[in-house]
Amino acid sequence: MNKKLLFLVALLPLMAGCASSEIYKPAFPYPGEDPEVKEEDMTVNFYFDNTHSDTPIFSMRWYMLEPLGSCPADADLTSAATIAKLASEGIASDPLYPTFIGYSEFSSSIDEEHLWDFSTDYKQSNVLNLYGIWVNK
Repeated sequence: MNKKLLFLVALLPLMAGCASSEIYKPAFPYPGEDPEVKEEDMTVNFYFDNTHSDTPIFSMRWYMLEPLGSCPADADLTSAATIAKLASEGIASDPLYPTFIGYSEFSSSIDEEHLWDFSTDYKQSNVLNLYGIWVNK
C-alpha cells in the first residue's frame, strides 16, 4: 500500500506539468537549426463558408504561432473582384445571409464573438481552417 501511495505522490508533479497550456518555445535552437531562418510550417485554408468546405477558395503556407497580420487579397470576401471570380466558379452567398462579417475557425459561428483577428490570433497546429461567416443584417 505504501508503494502505491509513494508512486502516486511522485506522479502528481509530472501530471501537473503536462496539464499546462503554455506554448513551449526553446531558448536555444535545435542542433543543425538556423535560428535566423524560419520555415512556413502551417497550411492556412480559407473556405467561402461551412457549406462550401470541400475545397478551399485560397490556401497558403504560414508560420506556426505567428498572426497572419491581415487577410490575404485572394481570400478577401469583401472584394468585388474575389466575389466575381467565385461567382464564375459557381460559389455564391446564400440570399438569406448576404453580409460577410469575417472568418472564423468555428464553421458554425453565427455572430462576431468567434471571428478570427488577423492581427493577434495564431494557431499551434499544422493546419488552420478558416470559414467565411455570413449573416443577415
